[in-house]
Amino acid sequence: MFEYLQNWLIKVESDYSVNPEIFAIIYFAGVVPFWLSLYKIIAGIKRKKTAQVHTFSIILGVIILAPFSYVAIFGRNVPFWFWIVAVMVIAYSTYSVLKRIRSSHPGEYR
Repeated sequence: MFEYLQNWLIKVESDYSVNPEIFAIIYFAGVVPFWLSLYKIIAGIKRKKTAQVHTFSIILGVIILAPFSYVAIFGRNVPFWFWIVAVMVIAYSTYSVLKRIRSSHPGEYR
């Protein structure tokens, strides 16, 4: 099983010019800044600091888009189904973040 996965990852890199390890590093390196940004957005809404909300919203957007931007910049011949999955992940992430923000501070930003 491990050998199959390793061969598949090597094939992905050779076929699409995307290193799955770099993708994973970018994706998982964003976990802590993601939650920090979410916390700062909610705190900014509660304290009515719109500059803080805007700044951390941009940071959050960059974090969500970063791994897929890596694929868009360096990937070659990436299959269309990947982009469908990427759009679904980005859409769900955005929906989830907005839902969490709205539920943490009802009445604001609706």
